[in-house]
This record gives sequence, structure tokens and C-alpha cells, in this order.
Amino acid sequence: MITRENIIERLAQKYPQYNFVPTDVTKNGDVHLQGISVRDNSPIAPTIYTDSIIERCNDNLDKAIEIISNIIEQHQAPNIDLTKLQDRDFILERIRIGVQKISSESLVKRNVDEFPGMEAYLYFAEAGNEHDMWSVKLRQELLDTAGISLEEAWQIAEKNTFEATTLQSMTEVLAEMMGEAFDPCLADTMPCEMYIVSNREKCKGAAGILNHELLRRFATDHDCKSIAVLCSSIHEIILIPLRDAYSIDELSNMVQEINATQVSPEDRLVDRAYAVNFD
Repeated sequence: MITRENIIERLAQKYPQYNFVPTDVTKNGDVHLQGISVRDNSPIAPTIYTDSIIERCNDNLDKAIEIISNIIEQHQAPNIDLTKLQDRDFILERIRIGVQKISSESLVKRNVDEFPGMEAYLYFAEAGNEHDMWSVKLRQELLDTAGISLEEAWQIAEKNTFEATTLQSMTEVLAEMMGEAFDPCLADTMPCEMYIVSNREKCKGAAGILNHELLRRFATDHDCKSIAVLCSSIHEIILIPLRDAYSIDELSNMVQEINATQVSPEDRLVDRAYAVNFD
């Protein structure tokens, strides 16, 4: 049987330049994952989550090591000056809002009253050269050290989040996924009422639904008094004009089924759809 410990033992033999440390991580509020932190001289240590790798390798340790080796070699830790984590301007330029299931995490966060079961939290993100985007959830101590008040943090985070928010039709998103050019003329002849709210990075983009003006414009543009909000994941939300053909209960059932079969636990938001009404 593959264990995290014998994976670490093999990795240490293959990569003597790194230290491999067992790490337990809470993702998305209540999902507990086992991982391995890959440490060198960088102040930031990427974590590789081992649960899903062990599950799909069927006791084949060599296959698990191959998968993890590919991750290590393709995703090196970004070179970060930790003093920037105390820099007021650095944080405020990058601070954003994320949404997740209500949790017991000790973060700078608040409940989202209009979407029960959800909480909004503050984080900041950075995209390094030749590296994936990394992010840090904010705790009160970090804001205190940087001299940032809660009011200012939420205000700037909202501005940054909404500026990065994207709204695309499902037709356009599917065209991007298939590497094809999106033809607006085709969209006019074959209209799609399903739209995706995310952000430029397609990461933690579900917080775009906190933009009430965006939701109101969507309702106006689609000539409807109500819209359905489907919680696809923490990265994206689906909007649909709520017409007689749709039932919130049926849409909630669809969200539950998709979450259970197609969305990883650490990326799930809530198992329901919401109706947002406008006068």
C-alpha cells in the first residue's frame, strides 16, 4: 500500500536538493487534505496533495513518483521577498475577495447574507514570472503589521475583484476551451442564456457574484426580473435568466449532482442555486 511516508522516502532519494515535509492542509473551509511540502532555500514552499495521487495509482509507487516528479519539475516555487508581506502598497495592489463555504478558519472574512452558506474572505495573489499564480489568505495579524484597516482592506479588495471579473457566455467559454476563435455573429444567431462569471485568471473568480451592479445589468440585458445563480465552484459561477422554464429546486439538484461527480471537494462552493430578484 502506498503511503505518504514511502513517497517522501523515494522523493528524498531522487531529489536530494529538496526537503520533503508531510503537511496537512485545510482547503475551502472544511476539506482536509494530506500533502507534501517541497522545501529548498525559497521562503515559499509549494505543497503537493497526495490523497488523489495515491488513490488513482492503485498501489503503484513508481507511477505516484512519476506524477509527483512531473509536478515538481514543472511548478517551481516563486522567488518571493517575504518583507513584501509587510508592505502596505504591495498588499493593497493585489488584495482581492474570495468566496467559500462557511468555515471555522481564522481569516479576515464575513458571511454573505444574500447567498446563505457562503462566506467572503480576503486574500492577495501574485503571478510570478514563469510560475503559476500563488495566493495567501489574509489574517488580521497581517493587516495589522502592514497598517491596513479592515474598512480599507475590504474597500480596495472589492475594487480589485470587480475590475478583474469577467462575464462570458457559455458559447464563448467553450470556444476558448477548444482553442477556437469566438464568432460574435454566431452567438447572435444561436443565443445562449447561460453565462459564466469568473476572473481573468480563472482562479477564485466566483466572488464576482458579489458585484450587484453586474448582476443587475445582466438581468436588464436579458429582460428579466430574476436571475438564477448556480454555484459551479469557488472559481466560477453560472448565471441564467430565471424564466418560467426553470425551477430553482431543479437547478439546485443539478448543482448537487455536478458537485458530487465533477467538482473536486476543495473546489466546491455550496450545493444549491439561488434566485436573485430585481424590482
